[in-house]
Amino acid sequence: MTKNPITILFSANNKYAMLLGTVLCSIFENKGDYPIHVFVMDLGISETNKERLEELEKKYGFSIIYLAPHLRPFENVLTTPFPKEVYYRMLVGSFLASYHRVLYLDVDTVVRGDIAELFNYDLGGKTIGAVADCFQRERREHLQKLLESTEDFMYFNSGVILIDLDLWREHGIEEKLLAVVRKSPEKLYFADQDALNIVLAGDCKELPLKYNFIAAALETEGAYQEHTVYNPFIIHFAAGGKPWYYFSSLPYQREYLHYVEKTPWKQVKY
Repeated sequence: MTKNPITILFSANNKYAMLLGTVLCSIFENKGDYPIHVFVMDLGISETNKERLEELEKKYGFSIIYLAPHLRPFENVLTTPFPKEVYYRMLVGSFLASYHRVLYLDVDTVVRGDIAELFNYDLGGKTIGAVADCFQRERREHLQKLLESTEDFMYFNSGVILIDLDLWREHGIEEKLLAVVRKSPEKLYFADQDALNIVLAGDCKELPLKYNFIAAALETEGAYQEHTVYNPFIIHFAAGGKPWYYFSSLPYQREYLHYVEKTPWKQVKY
């Protein structure tokens, strides 16, 4: 599809290293003929797991660039139920200062198609592209209550975000996000996802559901009743059980384990 480099950003600690390896495997198993720049916000990945990730780098011919975020921008942020590290991705414009576009992915995902399809999606002049959260009504009502507003808007899930970094920097998104977090972090029930929705309301291109299909929603009565998409491009294992749990019965669990078996974690208890 394209031979121009694609840039992807992840965030992971040691507990999620296996997930990072699995989603990377799914991307490189399905990609076309082009280079991918992989950035990882390193929140404490062990040397052992970095060696396992290096095996994937050699297998697929790519390199991971580890970023070492610092807490300085969040020094005055009050303690919340979430660790301050969850806010790191809000600094993406600074981390990737020389890049024009990046795709952020949560590590509890698998990619089933050529990632260039999503990376090259036309954002129509919007700063980001994201999929409407499948639990739309309750998420939107939560934010309306927080903002003391009745305005209708789309609440997006932040596990898959395509970002125009030029517009991100031009619009001062990083500074606006930091201002929201510093003002009332205790009210941000979904932490940085709430902050992103507050700042980027109206500046988000709604992406098709297939690009962030939350598997657990299929087990929630009525959650996906209006949708007929059962051939997702990206499966997101957010909320509910996880496919790497031994007794999990999530949809697409077998497919997830298919990719795990292609990683160095296939012999590791996870």
